[in-house]
Amino acid sequence: MTSAAARPAAPAGWLAGCDPTVLLGVVVALPVVLGRTFDARPLAVLWVLALVAAASLARVPARRLVASQLAFVWFGLSLLAVNAVSRDGEVLASWAGLEVTDHGLAVGAALAVRTLLVGAGAVAFWHATDPERLLGSLHQVARLPVRVSCAMLAAYRLLDDLPAEWATVRRGQAARDPHRVRDGRVAPGRGPADVGRAAFTLLATSVRRAERVAVALETRALGALPRARRTVLVRAGVGRRDAVLVAVVAATLVGVLLVPAW
Repeated sequence: MTSAAARPAAPAGWLAGCDPTVLLGVVVALPVVLGRTFDARPLAVLWVLALVAAASLARVPARRLVASQLAFVWFGLSLLAVNAVSRDGEVLASWAGLEVTDHGLAVGAALAVRTLLVGAGAVAFWHATDPERLLGSLHQVARLPVRVSCAMLAAYRLLDDLPAEWATVRRGQAARDPHRVRDGRVAPGRGPADVGRAAFTLLATSVRRAERVAVALETRALGALPRARRTVLVRAGVGRRDAVLVAVVAATLVGVLLVPAW
């Protein structure tokens, strides 16, 4: 499990000033636009540009950026391996009855690089966006219903507290076992039975907390008022910086994909 400490306390960088809904739309639209691009060279250029933007505009630390890319490398390698031996084309090599084709290798390489590109965009979005500001923007800019946005915010708060709850449950269960207390310190067990009991306890407490939150939201008449009569603490809206972001991303895609073809 990860905790809220992994996220910066206040997102910094130029992308942090953009509207979260617009930034999310750009990150989601990028792989959709590139869905029919199977040339690894322009995708590799876009991947390098995405890494530079994540490091400079979203202020993602280099170590975290590399670690996040490693998580996508294995999936990209699996795409490369599967496509290399499952598509028709000129056979480049054969091993154990599997034939590696040129077309399959090219398509697999493009899909692998596209995976890394999506990962770079995702980590930049995650690092530059505050979750509460994102949900507020989805409600005001994307017109997400208030019931959905408040439920998502409550779910995020519950998930954010899970690591601390897990540690509390583990220490509480270990404290009841005298064999787990050594020199005044509690050492939770690591066996399957210990982990299973802690997981069941965490599940039960989480269900109870979620039920109490749901009752509290319904008690306060969540969603009963029309949109015109509701007020929000922090206003969200699309501004000049968002227009610059969309224009720069669109121009970059056109330049990288279409100019070499012309």
